[in-house]
Amino acid sequence: MRARLARQLALLVSALLLIGAGRPEPIPEAPELLRWVRSLADPALEGRASGSPGAERAARLIAEEFRRLGLRPGGDGGSHLQAFEVMKGIRVVGGNALEATIDGAARPFAAGPDFLPHAFSESGEADGELVFAGYGITAPELGYDDYAGLDVRGKIVLVMTHEPRERDPEGPFRRAEAFPYTELRHKAINAREHGALGIIVVPNPHHADEPPRLPRGTSAAWGILAVKATRAVAEALLAPTGRSLAQLQAEIDRGPAPRSAAVPGARVRLRVALLRERGETANVVGVLPGNDPRLAHEAVVVGAHYDHLGRGSQFSLAPEQADEIHPGADDNASGTAAVIGLARAFAATGGARRSLVFVAFSGEELGLLGSTHYVKHPPIPLADTVAMVNLDSVGRMQGRRLFVLGVGSGTGLRALVEEAARGLDVELALREDAFGPSDHTPFYSRGRPILFFFTGTHADYHRPTDTWEKINAEGLRSVVAVAFRTIRALADRAERPAFVRLPDPSGPRGGGGGYGAYFGSVPDFSESDAPGVRLADVRPGGPAERAGLRSGDIVVRLGGVTVRTLDDLVFVLRSRRAGDAVEVVYLRDGVEHRAQAVLQTRR
Repeated sequence: MRARLARQLALLVSALLLIGAGRPEPIPEAPELLRWVRSLADPALEGRASGSPGAERAARLIAEEFRRLGLRPGGDGGSHLQAFEVMKGIRVVGGNALEATIDGAARPFAAGPDFLPHAFSESGEADGELVFAGYGITAPELGYDDYAGLDVRGKIVLVMTHEPRERDPEGPFRRAEAFPYTELRHKAINAREHGALGIIVVPNPHHADEPPRLPRGTSAAWGILAVKATRAVAEALLAPTGRSLAQLQAEIDRGPAPRSAAVPGARVRLRVALLRERGETANVVGVLPGNDPRLAHEAVVVGAHYDHLGRGSQFSLAPEQADEIHPGADDNASGTAAVIGLARAFAATGGARRSLVFVAFSGEELGLLGSTHYVKHPPIPLADTVAMVNLDSVGRMQGRRLFVLGVGSGTGLRALVEEAARGLDVELALREDAFGPSDHTPFYSRGRPILFFFTGTHADYHRPTDTWEKINAEGLRSVVAVAFRTIRALADRAERPAFVRLPDPSGPRGGGGGYGAYFGSVPDFSESDAPGVRLADVRPGGPAERAGLRSGDIVVRLGGVTVRTLDDLVFVLRSRRAGDAVEVVYLRDGVEHRAQAVLQTRR
């Protein structure tokens, strides 16, 4: 108790000195914020992948800082750590096999130099006839389908990476909305939905033929056996056709028209053995109690995720550097440094009228797992949470521009942010919409106003080159200054902002752009071993709401496609267009229901 009082007295003296020096807002200086970014992006933390020793070390560093500042523990068992389980990696174990039988002669291939499983593969064994399925693409609106007239039920398909005429700027798959057809997600789920038992993916002849890499990161299983193999394997498998892979590719690209066909006299046996390793990670939660007895039971949550990609994953945008550390300096050591800086500033000024909950989330890169866990286990009830302020990738300010999203999610938020920025060296770019791929989304989907601070994209995103020395430290300090004033207003004003459920900018109000159709659902990002996608929310006026779906329903089939994971839901929407009527099969309280939904335009 005596030590805590001494710390609080020191903080108060520090605040008084700062105020006396003409700085009533004790925002940490740029070098101090940069020091935190550098500590979190240190190669010794190996990219802070959730569940890794590096992420655990990062959590301990943040927890120790919260403890030093006197923040009350908001985690489990009187600690600052709020633990939850994640899939932390995928490991290839013994027993993987790829063996072809061609005209009665067996031809085994070696796991490692010849082939390896994809991270999204099921484990198991399959044996079937071999079918060459070109690029593995079905794109009806482009008049292209590698599976047209082809029966692959119970068989193994061989497909190439990328897309037809990829070197032709006028090629049909070069337009932005067609890009998803080139993804492995489309090829694998498309093969599964056509009834294939397994898929072998090989690099097309326009690309280097390198030994397969071990799977990185984490992924749910997509309901099909899937391996990546060298082009040499493809040539051996295609030998009965009398044509090489390059010849088949050239014939397709001249069309473009599929050249898919069964490989005469060829069967393939596939066996995949993957171990999906689970482990524990933790949010770091510190509470600065409010100093107004009438408002202290309410809270403003200030958060940022501290996890990143570790040594790459399926989310890396530099697959050729898959084994290198992705330090994540901007994404999101910068936001975590900002949260620490804000905690210091508020502790130094004695807090605010409402309580402040400072959270460093884990599991964001795996699908907002940490923030989803928090909203289910908050140290201060969600009903008493006035707003959530999220800081993600705030370290690369370009010029003076600061993006703040979600100003339409609560009454008065736009004016509040504009007032907070007055007199500071920033140029605000404000947006009404509140949904996005970051940790504010689970809060908004549960009816809490949010503000999302962001300084824009750059070429180092999700690459090993997102390093600390590229951080704009003065710009980061400007972000913290605007956030400090914003949070101060949210925490001190007697009236709390009322939640506003916004119309979806991707909704039916016309426009082109984007790709695929709009369903109007918001997934619950919690991990689950059960198949299906649980809905955290449905958007007002969207197809899901019109079909009668609501929060908590679990979609298990959409448009004739089995929905095991969010990837399946995305696959369906990308392959459909506005105006399509689709059957929705969903579970509510364990009971199966069916409905018809008419998909809308995505903008």
